[in-house]
This record gives sequence, structure tokens and C-alpha cells, in this order.
Amino acid sequence: MTAGQTEKRPHVVFCSCAYYETIPQAVKEQVFSSLCDAGITVEAVADLCGMAANRHPRLGHWAQTDPLSIVACFPRAVRWLFEAAGTPLNPQRTRLFNMRTQSPEEIANAILDLVGATHASPLPSVSTLPVKEEGWVPWFPVIDYDRCANCKQCMNFCLFGVYGLSDEGCVEVQNPAGCKTNCPACARMCPASAIIFPKYADSPINGDDVAPPAEVRQESAPDLRSLLRGDVYDRIRRREPGRKRFSTDAPDSVPAGPCPTIDALRRDLDIPDDVLASLSGAELQRLRAQARTPKAGDSDKKESRNA
Repeated sequence: MTAGQTEKRPHVVFCSCAYYETIPQAVKEQVFSSLCDAGITVEAVADLCGMAANRHPRLGHWAQTDPLSIVACFPRAVRWLFEAAGTPLNPQRTRLFNMRTQSPEEIANAILDLVGATHASPLPSVSTLPVKEEGWVPWFPVIDYDRCANCKQCMNFCLFGVYGLSDEGCVEVQNPAGCKTNCPACARMCPASAIIFPKYADSPINGDDVAPPAEVRQESAPDLRSLLRGDVYDRIRRREPGRKRFSTDAPDSVPAGPCPTIDALRRDLDIPDDVLASLSGAELQRLRAQARTPKAGDSDKKESRNA
């Protein structure tokens, strides 16, 4: 080391993802123990999602650290969480490790190689994983702007005011706490697979890698108009007294036909029952209004057919 140079102290951040079991607790404990047993100083936090939603100042500090290792979930999810917090990571000085796909041994060995024996600490900074606190569960969408086409379909679909427009007219997540826990519907509606829910179970909504934007088929996302076919209000009005508000049992007076709207929303968009049960008549009406709104390109297709 030459005069005037300072030693770069590696920093390791460990996300406990304390609110969800997308990463089994045993795996998290094994990874954490492996790092601590190797003498690596670890800064463990309860939940990176919650910190990003609240724009915690530690994120900005970490983003400036050189070098930085983050042990969490899918790298794409972690990257855009930091972007959402206004503290983008520098890929040249950051290594991301994924406990959802990498083994504890693989992660510990890779970090130990990065840290080196000279940087190992005789004692870890903490000895146990942080636990969740009471209050809001940090479930909310994160936008991958490498893929987002700014079609605004997510904003138009969301009933809970999660999305808004930036000063530049770009869709952004403005009210993460308004999102309904465990509901990934907006991500399923996105034609570009640009919306990430880091705690979701399935790929690519969980942040797993997806094809380049140009390779995504626009028709792959569910068509809201087809999901909302039929008159859901007529079905609700015809229900017998005492039935659940959104019972999926069709009353005898309603003729057999397409799958009921509520079933379609549950099946194709993975909207949880408790979220469906919480929808008001006004919110359902908004869904139907959106279903009647022509999608981008529909007018061009109609003109082409009439030519």
C-alpha cells in the first residue's frame, strides 16, 4: 500500500427477510452461521424491502461502500430495491449473493475469498439474526426499469394507489404501504415482466432473470377484459341472502357460462381471497371500466381489419 492510500475494508450485509419464509429459516441460519464461523464481520438487517420502502439512510451508506457484498435474494430484486430507495448500487464494487438459489457453503466460500484472511474478525458483529417487528409487512412492487415500457397498465389496474407518475411522466411506486399483502396481480398484468415482488414464490415475479424485453411476447400477460367477462354485479345481486360476499358457488338462477369474474381474478392473477373479499363495489367498477378501455394498439388492429 502506497502513502496516501487507505485500506478498503470489505463490508457484508445480510438480509434476514424476517417477514417471509421464501428462504427457509434453516437456510438463513446456516448461511449466517457459516459467515460468522469464518470470522467474517456481518451487518445483519431484518428486511431490505422495508428499508428500501422507508428509504433508510443505511442503504445510501452501503451503496458507497467499496467493496460491498449483500447476501439476500435474487440480484435483480436487490438491485431495483436500492434503485427504488434512490441509492443505486455500483455493480463494479458490489457482489450480490442469492440464498434462494445458492448453497450456504457456496456463499460463505465466495465471500471468504473476497474478504481474505487479513480482514477476518475474531468475533462477528452480531450473533443472532434480527427478527421482525410488529406493524406493516413490507410487501410491495419494485419496477425493473431496464424492462419497463411505461405502458402504465400497472398503474391503471392497481386499485390501491400504489403507483403514480414521476415529474418526467414515468410510472413509479409512490405508496408501497398501500399494496395488499401477498397480492402480485399488477405483476401478472405487466406485458414486459418488469414488476418484481421480492417475497413472491414464483419466477420471474420474484426477481429471477427473464428474457430481454424484446423477446417478451406482449400477449403473454393476462387480458383484463377477458378476465372480467360477464356481469359480476349481476352475479352478486342474484346471490341468496346469507351467502358470502364473493362466494364462488353460482346460484341456481344464474345460467351456466364463463368462469365467474372473481374466480378468474383469483386463478389468473393470483389475487388472495382476503384481498378479493375487501374490494368495494367502486373498486370492482373501476376494474370493469379498465377492462372496457381499449389496449394500446387495439385501434390500429381494428383499422387494419377494416382496410
